[in-house]
Amino acid sequence: MKLFYFLRAEKTSLFLFILCLTATMSLAQSNQNFDCKILKNIKLKYTDNPDKTAYLTISGNKHVEYLESGKYFIKSDLEWLNDCEYNAKMTEITLPEFPFKAGEIMNVKFENIEGNFITGRAMVRGSSYPIKFEIIR
Repeated sequence: MKLFYFLRAEKTSLFLFILCLTATMSLAQSNQNFDCKILKNIKLKYTDNPDKTAYLTISGNKHVEYLESGKYFIKSDLEWLNDCEYNAKMTEITLPEFPFKAGEIMNVKFENIEGNFITGRAMVRGSSYPIKFEIIR
């Protein structure tokens, strides 16, 4: 009988340990360790864009992407959902054959800021794309 209580106590302790460990890991993942407030006034460059002259600026609720040395641009109005996420309503697009039209909305969620790099996801028309930027200023 003593063995039964000992095993039962061991299982309970193990269960509580696993529960605490899981809760701690979950909290650690949900608590971001970066400050997205810098995104409200920033200049960024895509890390994977073949156009090395392309960059974008965010100034409050305005977003502008400059492409091919400023020959083309994409302008958007931003609705910030929180410090790390916004909906961008594309308002003016001069880039030929761009797959999206003025009026469409792209959701952008930044997931990590580490050093001079920002990563996240962009979603438009139900498709999700990874994004990675280098901070220029």
